[in-house]
Amino acid sequence: MNRRNVLKTTLALVGASLRAPLDSARAQATTAPASAPPASAGAFPKGFLWGAATAAYQVVAPDSWVFAGTGMSAGASFDNLVGIEYDRVNPAYPVPRPIQVLSHSPLVCLGARSFGDSAYYTHSGGAGVFNCGTMRWVEAIYGDSPHGISGRASAFVKQVTANVLRAFADGPAAARYPAHDNLEAMHEYVGDPIGNPANLQ
Repeated sequence: MNRRNVLKTTLALVGASLRAPLDSARAQATTAPASAPPASAGAFPKGFLWGAATAAYQVVAPDSWVFAGTGMSAGASFDNLVGIEYDRVNPAYPVPRPIQVLSHSPLVCLGARSFGDSAYYTHSGGAGVFNCGTMRWVEAIYGDSPHGISGRASAFVKQVTANVLRAFADGPAAARYPAHDNLEAMHEYVGDPIGNPANLQ
């Protein structure tokens, strides 16, 4: 399964409790308005890179609407939720603004210290774009935990996924759910630390 299909699967698995309202919203949104954002607004850009590792998912923006109803605080973490592929914001490439890094998880990939990120950004065309940052997001929705994903992590992921789907079902998200840019505060590494002797310290 490729990465795009993994994300599609993630957004499709939210449980029976959400099916009725989401089906209703989907029926209402069958015909897109003339002012709908272009398709390119709904894709994460080149500035988001990926690698392979396993790590704890660490929350850095607990006040984001994405985390509503989870009770998270800064530094809250979920063991093994990041993996096996992860994403990272890389300012060496054009990064859309505003972008809010939601989780910033220390990890080691091929002997180099780095971070895995999840993020949300808003586009001038009106779209909101969410990247969960880890392939194990789907696994956590299923709750089968073969990689040590806890029931607590599964409940967290289900709540966040529900928040995102409900928000996006209402239409273009930028106005109602603006991203609160925190890129500078994250001190993201510029370039690729993997194989670089000057990797993250």
